[in-house]
Amino acid sequence: MILNLSTFFRTSLTADPTEDVVLSEEIRLQRLYLDIEAVRFPERLKVEITVPPQLSNACVPCLILQPLVENAIKYGVSRREAPVTIKIGAREDSHGLVLSVEDDGEPLGDDAKLHGAGVGLKNVADRLKARFGEAAACRYGPLANGGFGVTIFMPLERHGV
Repeated sequence: MILNLSTFFRTSLTADPTEDVVLSEEIRLQRLYLDIEAVRFPERLKVEITVPPQLSNACVPCLILQPLVENAIKYGVSRREAPVTIKIGAREDSHGLVLSVEDDGEPLGDDAKLHGAGVGLKNVADRLKARFGEAAACRYGPLANGGFGVTIFMPLERHGV
């Protein structure tokens, strides 16, 4: 855990938030973070990551998923005694790259407004707008079966292509 923590901090502190990284690197950083959180919540945190291999070289803004994963821990896992699954996914659609972070924690109720207006989500939306303009979007809200979901839509650009 200490090795993961030092690697995560070293990488996140030296990363330039204005630069892109390949999706596989972004996912690697999220795995490091989630492995650290798994020490805090060994029986409560479950993780599912679904990224097709053909998207591993997709370019994404560095640490774009970090605030979303942190929110899933803060509002999903830490507030519930039962296990919570955090799902990170990527797919391609006709408009480009679609990234998602969802948790199946308790419905947020009145806290949903606070969750949706948080600094992390605003930061993600602002970064997407600055990088891609109207070609990107960030949608979020409570999920039908409980929990919370965030979906990012952005142009699909591949490293080295």
